[in-house]
Amino acid sequence: MRQLAGLLTTVIAIVRAALLRLRADAWLACCALAALTLATAAAVCVPSYAGATTLRLLREEITQQEQRERRSPFALLFRYLANRGGPLEWERVAAVDAYLTGPGIAALDLPIENLVRHVRTDRLRVFRSGTAEQSQLAEANLGVLTGLDDRIRIIDGAAPQPRPNGTIEVMVARGFADRTGLNVDEELTLTTRGSRPSTLAVRISAIWEPLNAADPAWYARPDSLDEVLLTDEATFTTSVADALTGEVNQILWYARLDADGLTVPRAVPLLSRIDAIQANVVASIGGVRLEQGPADLLARYTRESGALTLQLFAYSVPTAVLTIYFIALIAGLMTERRSAEIALLKTRGVRDSRILAIAMLEWLLLTIPALGLGALLGLAAAAAMTRIGSFLTFSAAIVPAEVALTGDAIRSGVAAVVIAALAALLPSIAATRRTLADEQRSASRITRAPLWQRAYLDVLLLAVAVYGVSQLQQTGGAGGIDPFANPLPVLVPALLCFALGLLVVRVTPVLLGILVRLAARPAWVVPLVALRTLARRPQIYRGPLLLLTVTLSLAIFSATIASAAEISLRSATTYQIGADSQLIEAPRRAATRQPGAGQPAPATDQPRYLFVPVSEHLAVPGIRAATRVGSFSATPASGTRRTIQLVGIDRTDFPQAVQRFDPAWAGGAPLGALMNTLARRADGALVTRDAAADLQIGDPLPLVVPVTDGQREVVLRVAGFIEYWPGFYPQDGPIIVANLDYLFDNFGAAEPYDVWISRAPDADIDVLVAEVRALGIVVADARDAQRLIARAQSRPARQGLFGLLTLGFVTSGALTLIGFAVVGAFYARRRTIELGMLRALGLAGVRVLALPAIEQAVIVVLGLAAGSGIGWLVATQVAPLLQVGAGPYPGTPPERIPPAWDLVLPMYGVFALALCATLVMIVFAVARTRAADAIKLGDAN
Repeated sequence: MRQLAGLLTTVIAIVRAALLRLRADAWLACCALAALTLATAAAVCVPSYAGATTLRLLREEITQQEQRERRSPFALLFRYLANRGGPLEWERVAAVDAYLTGPGIAALDLPIENLVRHVRTDRLRVFRSGTAEQSQLAEANLGVLTGLDDRIRIIDGAAPQPRPNGTIEVMVARGFADRTGLNVDEELTLTTRGSRPSTLAVRISAIWEPLNAADPAWYARPDSLDEVLLTDEATFTTSVADALTGEVNQILWYARLDADGLTVPRAVPLLSRIDAIQANVVASIGGVRLEQGPADLLARYTRESGALTLQLFAYSVPTAVLTIYFIALIAGLMTERRSAEIALLKTRGVRDSRILAIAMLEWLLLTIPALGLGALLGLAAAAAMTRIGSFLTFSAAIVPAEVALTGDAIRSGVAAVVIAALAALLPSIAATRRTLADEQRSASRITRAPLWQRAYLDVLLLAVAVYGVSQLQQTGGAGGIDPFANPLPVLVPALLCFALGLLVVRVTPVLLGILVRLAARPAWVVPLVALRTLARRPQIYRGPLLLLTVTLSLAIFSATIASAAEISLRSATTYQIGADSQLIEAPRRAATRQPGAGQPAPATDQPRYLFVPVSEHLAVPGIRAATRVGSFSATPASGTRRTIQLVGIDRTDFPQAVQRFDPAWAGGAPLGALMNTLARRADGALVTRDAAADLQIGDPLPLVVPVTDGQREVVLRVAGFIEYWPGFYPQDGPIIVANLDYLFDNFGAAEPYDVWISRAPDADIDVLVAEVRALGIVVADARDAQRLIARAQSRPARQGLFGLLTLGFVTSGALTLIGFAVVGAFYARRRTIELGMLRALGLAGVRVLALPAIEQAVIVVLGLAAGSGIGWLVATQVAPLLQVGAGPYPGTPPERIPPAWDLVLPMYGVFALALCATLVMIVFAVARTRAADAIKLGDAN
């Protein structure tokens, strides 16, 4: 009992000490709680977003497959066939039927669109009542179909009902009735095969047909039931079961699940629940098989969600490192504030384990609320990420996904907060090794360099980062490296920012020493004292300077790659489509006049196709411009086997429809000048260098072009040179652009072409296509640039990267600002004696107040300069390697992406305001301390 009482007393003492410490350092504890909450939120956010956005794609795939194949892939189909175990009695099937229609399917915990049950007998011979056996009418099955009553239409008669007189009412499919000539109220005789046949008397009560044969509610094509005479379930389980032996030749259960009811918490355990249902069914009837199920979809969902989670965790490493460093910084301030107390406790015999227990309890008390707050904040962040269109930009065109707190998210949050708490304990562990004598000696000496400087970790990281950048430069092709497929290209520049930031912290004392010598010459007392203080006490600025440098450099890099990805996507997509939209139109064939015997087919006197004038498209509201663009495959008339892309355009309306044309694609010539060039000669052509070979302006260029009824030779003349042309890629062969009407004149008739349109921004392409078709124009397909951009922006990896970059930008910026304010206020309070002594020695109050202001200004200027320089270096040297394009040849046409200063400039303003607020707070704290009180109080903690 004494040992238990002593242990309880010790625990109470530790808890009391931890609570008193947190109360004494309430402002530092609040900062630590905020950092722990952010760490937890980031960890919860990643799996929550990955699960939600992958589930959104799964739902879209299910919907598209239902529309395309007219059958739901998100359904369960259990089936028993007699060839697997022989025919069964209904009594044996009834237990499985009750299980599946009851607790079995309900255990999936998903809404059910419809549950279909179908059971049928073996083939029966069908006779009209009163006729001889040799006049067999047909063969059919007798069965039951439930769950599709609202999907069928009774053409004649009424649904079968149980009859006490023994006559079985059935309804027949319309196709079967038409083939056999059966009508309602006719009586039939059904007999089984074999030497001892059984006989059933039935009456046709109704003729039915499906309302919609393409409805996904049907487990199979409705015509598969044409030769099944359907009766009611009560009659089948009584009269039919009594009359026949082994009446169940086939039975199936088809449960169509509601994909909209599928959530992340339901998706993960759904596979195991399906396996449990299947095991229970097979245990009852061995021949029952699950012929269709969502196992493949769910397995792919689990696999893709897990892969995306790992990828996004890799993207979030820089933000996680900054957050942990901030927590360690706050923990270091808390430990430094009570370092003398820890040393005094050690001299009085308190064990290191008890001191560490107090620190562990402090952080445990902080992690508990951080877990709850972080989970809520993480879910909100994940929901926001599903709407991210680009860096710091939300898109209304992206459908948000429903996020939920899953087991993986909870485990990630717990792991993150535990890692952060362990990092926070490192300063306490180091403090337990120090004695009171060590504390007194350290007060009069320059603080020892941190371990990472003594181990030259910054130099090692810099070497690794430089090697990584060199590898990126070697592997990055013309299209750059896709950062959405591999997180390493994003982590390498982030590592470079960290390494250079550590290097800046290492060389800062040398730079401050130079500034001290410069300030000593004109005898500037206040700047000299401030610079010497910073030079002698690097612990004052080491943490804030590293935070500011790394945060700003990562912000510039993040904004640049986001800007590069967005610009590249829009540029490549608009180049691929050429205009806002392309309408792939199919003209109607013209009626041709047959030539006489022995006469050749006329080449130029009759059209091959009938075309609606392109100007008719302008009658559709929302279409601003329309132009014809013909694409033909040609070869040089010289016989060289080289495919040439021959492009025919209308030079008058082509510029109005094209969305973007860069003069750099034509040697600096604008599009209008190129159109004027084509206007000078009807046979003029714009050619790429590889198509013109050694030809000069004005030289002839004969081509052979296949057309509908053969091939034609067309002679063009070189009128200008181009490198790129919207909608066409040099990788597919040389490009030649000519006047479309001139080509048609040489072809002998117009050939099919596409129509490029410029539309209003708020016009829906599907509506436009429907209205164009209403004009009698056959539109086979449509390609829209804005739709392709929106589809690319909603890619989970792209959204996740931009979302994490945005969250990292906001998180690191907030932590940096808090770090500046906390560290500045902390050391201002610690230096009240020093500042009080300066005032007592006669230094004017304003000049005393200027000391901490100058110190903070120097740190901010150094941090902004270093962060901007590192960010510029990484943005210009690494970000161009990470360009992400679109289309068949990413990176075509190439884009030059400058650093995204416009996105980072607001951050400079935020830091300036934060600096002013910090300075006001520090000056206010120093101004409230009187010199005499500071000297009397001694070393203030």
